[in-house]
Amino acid sequence: MPNRHSSAFVSAAAVLIGCLTASGCATLQAPKWPWSKKDAAAATEANLEQQLGEDADSAVISSEYTGATQDYAFDYLKGDNITKRWKKMVGRGPNEQVARAALAEADALFKEGDYTGAIPKYKKVIDRWPDSVLEEDALWQMAECLFFTDQYPKAEDAYDELVKKFANTKYLDRIAQRQFVIAQYWIALDEKHHYATIVPNVFDRSRPLFDTRGRALKAFDHVRINDPRGDLADDSIMAQANAHFLDRQWLDADYFYGLLRAEYPDSDFLLQAHLLGLQAKLRAYQGPGYEGGILDEAEILADQVLVQFPDQLSRDEEHRVETTRGEIAACQANRHWRRAEFYAKGKHYESARIYYALIARDYPRTMLAQAAREKYETIRDLEDISDDPLPMLTRVLNPDSLKEAELDAMAEAEEQTAIARGSDGDEPPRF
Repeated sequence: MPNRHSSAFVSAAAVLIGCLTASGCATLQAPKWPWSKKDAAAATEANLEQQLGEDADSAVISSEYTGATQDYAFDYLKGDNITKRWKKMVGRGPNEQVARAALAEADALFKEGDYTGAIPKYKKVIDRWPDSVLEEDALWQMAECLFFTDQYPKAEDAYDELVKKFANTKYLDRIAQRQFVIAQYWIALDEKHHYATIVPNVFDRSRPLFDTRGRALKAFDHVRINDPRGDLADDSIMAQANAHFLDRQWLDADYFYGLLRAEYPDSDFLLQAHLLGLQAKLRAYQGPGYEGGILDEAEILADQVLVQFPDQLSRDEEHRVETTRGEIAACQANRHWRRAEFYAKGKHYESARIYYALIARDYPRTMLAQAAREKYETIRDLEDISDDPLPMLTRVLNPDSLKEAELDAMAEAEEQTAIARGSDGDEPPRF
């Protein structure tokens, strides 16, 4: 006699099957236009029903297919598991024999150049014998069909899906080549036509529905991530960096040039990554009112170029590096000048003298160097004037915070003064 739990389960299963049947077997429907035009028209409901009837008596005939090792009770009603059980119930479960027959038919169509006709056959192989060598071959061939029919967005997705499912696939090198070519094509199209990001593309199936440039950069990422030690990994990074550089996205360009220098020190693009990275850093600097760490990085990188590539730099390239160093120095001097003027205006003469001295010592060839020397001499003997209108009241109300602030200011002043004066702390800075 069946118990209450088994009766409930049978009822639930009956309801589930009834819902799936009433919905027209939505999980088996082909994607609709614009994602697939011809396939959607060919894969009609009648064709699906015919396929179900032809394969209704098929069964698993090989132990090559292995399902999940664990099937917990709470996973029973998960979407993927429901789909698998439904396919098995209607005769569309895993079947090696059906998959091999479909693969043979697809390969024959592929050799004849009928790529459109081969695609649904390869899909059938993927559906009927998953997690197998057959699926790996079918995924590759289906992606190639999409590529040869100029459906590049679908092809790029298929190549990426293949790598995600078979990380060590034998097609990895060829996948990287295809994805790189597709990305180059999209970048070239966008540079020529300047497609609007939010305007949909509904006519040209060779490029994405939205954001052609963004998809190109993503494809370059796939090349690098999927095959980081492949021949095209550094090419893809350089292509990304150049694309950002041409679009005046200096920070992004700087990131990818830096990534290439760090990850691929033997790359043929190493010198260009240094030269263009130097320009990107300089252009990413937003002015004296913003953080100036990128200028420090640019200074270091300029010195690295001259030291690391003395025999590879042409005379013109060496001249440009020297010119860039001069521009960086001018920017640094201007930053110190703004600070010095700020402190001098506030009558914090000790701090002002520090920055004037730094300009004169570290950037003597800049236009501000002489002016800094003159300013330094003007305020050389002046003492700081406190901007606290009621110093005694401040000391009474908040003595601890004032003491901490004074100590911090003294420590910073001593450090900066030592830098400006050099090794001899008793002598004034020498210009």
